[in-house]
Amino acid sequence: MRRMIAISIFSILALVIGSFIILYRYREKAIQSQQMTEKTSSLQSETQKEALQPQTQPPAPAPPQTETPQTEDPALHAEDSIYSFLQGPVAWESKAPWSGIWCESELDGGLFSVFGCGLCDLASIYSTLSPYECSPLDMYALARKVTDYAPGDGAGAIDWPYMVDALQKTGFTAQLREKDKTYEAFQKAVTDIPGAIVLISSEEDDTYWQDTPGHYVNIWHYNPETDQVFIGDSGNPKHNRQWIPLRYIYDALASDSAWQYMLITSYEEDKNTWKYSGIHEKWTRPAYYKAKPESKSLLMPAQE
Repeated sequence: MRRMIAISIFSILALVIGSFIILYRYREKAIQSQQMTEKTSSLQSETQKEALQPQTQPPAPAPPQTETPQTEDPALHAEDSIYSFLQGPVAWESKAPWSGIWCESELDGGLFSVFGCGLCDLASIYSTLSPYECSPLDMYALARKVTDYAPGDGAGAIDWPYMVDALQKTGFTAQLREKDKTYEAFQKAVTDIPGAIVLISSEEDDTYWQDTPGHYVNIWHYNPETDQVFIGDSGNPKHNRQWIPLRYIYDALASDSAWQYMLITSYEEDKNTWKYSGIHEKWTRPAYYKAKPESKSLLMPAQE
């Protein structure tokens, strides 16, 4: 009997001890599991923080410094070589480029500014298309010497035949033309020519010129793609050296003149009996102006 009781007590004790051992091991596993969970959560949290932070990369190394080659003389626009003298006193007073002392000169009892548009155009053609250069006053002196031109009380602009004669003395061939019956014929006439002088009048069309009963203007570089020409307008600094539609010229050609325009068709050095070179008067040079190698100009500064 005692033996049975002892065995029962021992069995109960063994069961209790086993239970404690099982509970202890379970507790250890639970703690380890919790630690692993916390460690994993911490790693995930750190990963998420890194993912949310902007990704920065070390700056790329700067490319090696290289010197940009400097050109001694930048390419000029085609029109920069074109002379376009102005004739009026307002232009000279404001020191507008291409104005000069001739703008306020009095010749034969009249002001050059009143009658000098054609002479400015002739001087611009001679200076642009020959190896030489001259001022509008030089061209006035030449025209008075080799033709019968006389302004007459200072009010008369040089007429077409006198312009042709003066240009022939300087090696140029010029052709007088009447206004073409169609605009297309006029376009064809001014294509691929060195230059031209046109006579415009606002009485014919005032789209571009206003209050201008008659005025000589140079045209250059007709561009068939844009249907425009580069003009030298001695009477208006705002018009001078502008690209305008050729149509403005055609529509404004003065019909009351015997001729409406003059084409410059060629220049021959051996036919130039003048070969005058140099602008000796005071004048305002544009920034892009360069005296020609043949020029013996005194290069006097503009009057202050």
